[in-house]
Amino acid sequence: MPRGASFTEAQVKRAIRAAREIDPRLIVELTRDGIIRILPPAKSQAPQSEVDSWFDGQG
Repeated sequence: MPRGASFTEAQVKRAIRAAREIDPRLIVELTRDGIIRILPPAKSQAPQSEVDSWFDGQG
């Protein structure tokens, strides 16, 4: 069974700090496989107005 990657606390803090500098709403995931994922913020589930839909090209 492969051993999981180990991160130092400093490495994790640097990754999170760098992601937060780009966008404070980003989601940072750390996996046991040694992967640091930086994901865009989840879209809100609030319904869009007609104006927002038009600006997004959906209307």
